[in-house]
Amino acid sequence: MVGVIIIAVVITAISAAIAFGASRGSFKGVGDALQTTNRTGSRLLNSGLVFVYVGIGIALPLVLIIGNRNSSNAQVGGVKLSPAMQVGRELFAEHCGVCHTLAADNAVGKIGPNLDVLRPSEARILHTIAYGCLQKPVAAGSPATCLGYGVMPADIVQGQQAKDIAEFVSKVAGHS
Repeated sequence: MVGVIIIAVVITAISAAIAFGASRGSFKGVGDALQTTNRTGSRLLNSGLVFVYVGIGIALPLVLIIGNRNSSNAQVGGVKLSPAMQVGRELFAEHCGVCHTLAADNAVGKIGPNLDVLRPSEARILHTIAYGCLQKPVAAGSPATCLGYGVMPADIVQGQQAKDIAEFVSKVAGHS
């Protein structure tokens, strides 16, 4: 936002200078100022030019860079990402994006389910990460089987990493 304001001010100042010169019928004053032998006028002109060069060439890009720092990673599909979700996004790309589709992470895997369509809850994701696939409920002592899709290895990630991925996916799936 600050960058937009600075650009608007600079463009307005340039436009005002052009309008002023046009209203006088020429830019003779600018030419005279550039060719002045008056020491004060020359210093004033040089100071103004340095201010414009530094302002446009250094300060404006610096403000835009600082103002946009981390904003590309802070929001996905209208969902503001917490620091843990940002970590989860990176972990998802590293461990899960090869197999799963999730638009929020530009993942287009074809092996696992499309998470944008499935839109799983955080608890469901944690369960799937821990056990390797979404398990069918079975009687005690019976072998577990997966629902619908192939087998995902159990415990690809654990602990806080699994929680970060689960939070990220549950919040952004279907929002991009």
